[in-house]
Amino acid sequence: MKFQPYTQTIITLIFFLLGLIIGRFQLTISWETNDSETFSQPPLLNIPTQKPVPKSPTKKIQECGLLITTSQSSIVKTDKGAFRVSNCTDRPIRLALLAKSSDQSYQKSAHWDFAPGEGSNRGLILSLPEEKLTLKPGDILVVFAQDGSRLYWGPYVVGETKSPIWNREKLEWLLILKP
Repeated sequence: MKFQPYTQTIITLIFFLLGLIIGRFQLTISWETNDSETFSQPPLLNIPTQKPVPKSPTKKIQECGLLITTSQSSIVKTDKGAFRVSNCTDRPIRLALLAKSSDQSYQKSAHWDFAPGEGSNRGLILSLPEEKLTLKPGDILVVFAQDGSRLYWGPYVVGETKSPIWNREKLEWLLILKP
């Protein structure tokens, strides 16, 4: 029996449409046997599984070896200066800054990403693309882990919380993030 080309096309189209309908309505076609020799398997339950929390990197981060001279009190109300950050954690982090302007409204925000242990020995001075970054009392800092662990540090209010600390020798603010 030989089919004409248009008949073959119509049969192929019918099977294709049946496949689409079965796929759309998630229908399944199955054959069952009633042999006593075959064992029955209990149906699988649709139990949602939780995604595992990513493990922190296994490499060891060296201790922060920053030697600084801080002011007697971590609460400093008037000093403006550069901003140095040291990530002593074993996690990638994002530091966000919400800078306070003189009219008590927040106009500038910026963020920086750090690899695990980045800047742990000496710290890194942060800057902005269009100008030099100067932290001043009232600026707000928040740090988030970027590895899915939901860890965060802060919020830190410059000059009002224990961190960042004022280094009076170098005239800069220092934020050391520890695990």
